[in-house]
Amino acid sequence: MLKVSIEPTQETENSPTNGHKFPSNASVLVVGAGPVGLVTAFQLAKRGIRTILVERNLETTKWPKMDITNVRSMELLDRLGLADDLRKQGNRSWQFMSQKNKPLTHPIGVPGDYSLDCLFSTGLSDGGQLVAKWDLESPDEYRERIKKTNDGTMPRQPYQRCSQSIFEAWMKPIVEAEPLVACFFGVKFEFLRELDDAVESTLCDSVTDEQYVVSTKYVLGCDGASSRVRRSLEIPLTGGPIPMTNFLVHFRSRDLERLHKQGQFWHIFFCNGGVIISQNEKDIWTVHMPIPPDTNTELLDPYEVVFKVLGGSSGRYKIDIDEILVTSAWTGHICVAEHYRSNRGRVFLAGDAAHQNIPLGGYGMNTGLGDAFDIGWKLAAVLNGHGGEELLNSYEIERHPVADRNVHMSGVHGMVHRTYVEWVHGEGQGTVISTDEKGESLRDRIRSHVLTNDGENKYLGVEMGYRNFPSPIVLQGTDDQETPEWNERNYIPSTSPGARAPHVFLRDGDTSIHDLLGFDYSLVDFTTGGNFASRFKDAASHLGIPIATVHLPNEQHARDLWERDVVLVRPDLHVAWRLNKGVTSLSDDATKDILLTAVGKK
Repeated sequence: MLKVSIEPTQETENSPTNGHKFPSNASVLVVGAGPVGLVTAFQLAKRGIRTILVERNLETTKWPKMDITNVRSMELLDRLGLADDLRKQGNRSWQFMSQKNKPLTHPIGVPGDYSLDCLFSTGLSDGGQLVAKWDLESPDEYRERIKKTNDGTMPRQPYQRCSQSIFEAWMKPIVEAEPLVACFFGVKFEFLRELDDAVESTLCDSVTDEQYVVSTKYVLGCDGASSRVRRSLEIPLTGGPIPMTNFLVHFRSRDLERLHKQGQFWHIFFCNGGVIISQNEKDIWTVHMPIPPDTNTELLDPYEVVFKVLGGSSGRYKIDIDEILVTSAWTGHICVAEHYRSNRGRVFLAGDAAHQNIPLGGYGMNTGLGDAFDIGWKLAAVLNGHGGEELLNSYEIERHPVADRNVHMSGVHGMVHRTYVEWVHGEGQGTVISTDEKGESLRDRIRSHVLTNDGENKYLGVEMGYRNFPSPIVLQGTDDQETPEWNERNYIPSTSPGARAPHVFLRDGDTSIHDLLGFDYSLVDFTTGGNFASRFKDAASHLGIPIATVHLPNEQHARDLWERDVVLVRPDLHVAWRLNKGVTSLSDDATKDILLTAVGKK
């Protein structure tokens, strides 16, 4: 491995950033310790790669970004052994100091028996009423549905409600405990210089302004929407801000009786454009109020903002507020970086550094976690010696189209909400709460509109149905020429090369085929003799490629859903190759070529 050197630009002793010595043999610098950077560093460590993780802030975020870890992200976290622990956060509490320096017990997350129901309301004040509801089952209910629907269309894991502030606080000590990750909070990335065989990154202590130079083989920019890594590479974004600004108020309130006036909720979308989000089903909430872009937010009273949002079109609705936690103004962006990789190939972008979208649909962080998993296993394979350059080339080829579609879909979901808000403002705010025929007609129109366009957080085709093809590490057979069926709402099970291999419970009713797959590549063989599994295992051993073999000769239901007798699956559960129909044997050379292509060496 390339030696890592960190040299202060001026002499210093006992620098706050250097309380522990930087490792001298790290291969990767991960910039940014949000969810994407934390998961990337964790996966690299689990695959044996020594990593430096730097974060400009001294602590994890207190901003209530992200509401949900979706089903695909939960599958990937499960691959890393993290999914069950994330779910446990819903039943844990921690102590923290409030802004008033009082110790408070704070629920970590949301227990699995709470629904994700979304309400549409004209307001909670007198005269306001519930217009419609999106019924989104609890994770516990979703898990039961997964057990009962064993046709390949379901995810292996249900979704999980979890704020980004909770996600980061949970992941930070997990990553810090990894011996192969050196974490440095309060260290800013300034710029980089990419060489043929290394990247020199200039870092700066957030407190003392002392500068350091870090030399690593690769740099991963997971440093958010204003990414300095992306700016260092001069990679432009396609797209830009949307014409809408919101003022956010994050607050504590135990006034459940008044907040739940129209029922328990995850979100309430008020018909005039305001939103409230339940963060933990107990006492943490966030409201968003649309404001003109030129609003002087210093003049906004956060208490009054909460009361105004909750009142909707029906007037101010006062609740008891224990504490205002955070306020900010934000403008949504819909854009994607033109490239995810530097010209010399040693720097990569992931998460918001590579793509940005509005929160609706929950695609932002979840797309970022997909990036993190993808670049993590690929880069580790290259550094560990069994992966080739085409693995790294495949990162942008496979992930860029996913971001394009997900960013587009967030805009589609946003238009659903903008449409009824424009109706309300066009008719006049009083119309939507009026009891006359015109008011009832408008509410019926809104109800029909949102119930017809209810795909937000329901589009499994978007979340799980993306196909990494064409790709230099995916092999298409002679009988795989037709593009498999896809629609945005439903995941259609397929082992078409590049697709996510379907989850299916085996005959025992409890074991998923996903549970049997190895940490790296897996060869699933449904034939009676298992000769393909043996051949691939021998070839992989000879080539130094880590592979698990799964022989399932008596699992006809799984075989039918997986469509072929033999399927090669990548670490991310996507199919790298499958046997053509009717083929009963492969030569040693053919087996070797398949493996070398799948690991990017051919």
